[in-house]
Amino acid sequence: MAFTSVSNSTSKTLPAAPEPPKKRKNREWTGASIALLIGVAGLCFGRLGFLWIRFDIFSQFAMQFIFLALAAILGMALPRFKGLFAIVGFIILICLYGLLPHLLKDGAEGALQDGEKRLRVAQFNAHSINPNHTEIIAMVRALNPDVMTIVEFVPSSKPVLDGLKTDYPYQATCWEVAACSFAIISKTPLDNINGKGTWEGAPFLRASLGAEFGNLNVLAVHTTRFPFAVAQFKQVNALAKYLETVPGNLLVMGDFNATPFSRVIQNFTQSLGLTRQTQLPSWPSQFDLPQLAIDHIFTGPGIRALGQETIGDNAGSDHYPVAITLAVPAK
Repeated sequence: MAFTSVSNSTSKTLPAAPEPPKKRKNREWTGASIALLIGVAGLCFGRLGFLWIRFDIFSQFAMQFIFLALAAILGMALPRFKGLFAIVGFIILICLYGLLPHLLKDGAEGALQDGEKRLRVAQFNAHSINPNHTEIIAMVRALNPDVMTIVEFVPSSKPVLDGLKTDYPYQATCWEVAACSFAIISKTPLDNINGKGTWEGAPFLRASLGAEFGNLNVLAVHTTRFPFAVAQFKQVNALAKYLETVPGNLLVMGDFNATPFSRVIQNFTQSLGLTRQTQLPSWPSQFDLPQLAIDHIFTGPGIRALGQETIGDNAGSDHYPVAITLAVPAK
């Protein structure tokens, strides 16, 4: 009897090999990349202001765009939390920038050379609706400038001048001229006082110091603000053309509503051969972290800085005053 052998092979189902994990896209690059793009684009648009003045508004925030780009680059170097670091790093950098002016104090001054006179100068935008006259007087005395320009200084602020009369017996205003809200206070005599309000250029008040300072022309200036870049540029150009006709050396101080990176400031200094002595942010004073360096002190040929630029108390204004000690050629 034949037997047929049937082989029942039982096949075991082996477990499927696990699929290799899908490579996850590192989405953390997105935030840092966007921050870098914004920072670089802002700087590029600012440079375009030299071709089309309307783009000059971006140059006002050049420092902030630099901080954003720098924070993004540092964030990209981290293995994780790139976007978060870019945001936090940017905040830290702008806070440090705002703290910088408060940390700088008057230090040792350089020595005068033969034929030079020491002159401490200051510029302040008092803010036209600022009623804190006592605080302004205290701030001026603390800074102790020899000559100071004050813009957005209206007739209702006259108590400030009265309170400083003993310290600053020589005072000039141009309140009788429309849209001319300035004052110049000085420890030395002022001469050739005149002001312009409504004209094609930026409003200003001008006075000259005595012969001991070579009849130095001191100007208080206030330009219009961004985003009116076209009008601002025309104002500053007209002012530069006017100053070309003024005999003698120049000390121009004021609120130019433009930072050192702007075409407005660079054209102004180059056209007159001036030196910008200021770079610290002075606005806004809210939160004690100013971000924009728009209050400036410009000097003519032969005038040099003897010490460090500093700021004073804001005395209720939205600006901080800027001050510096200069060596001025005497004739």
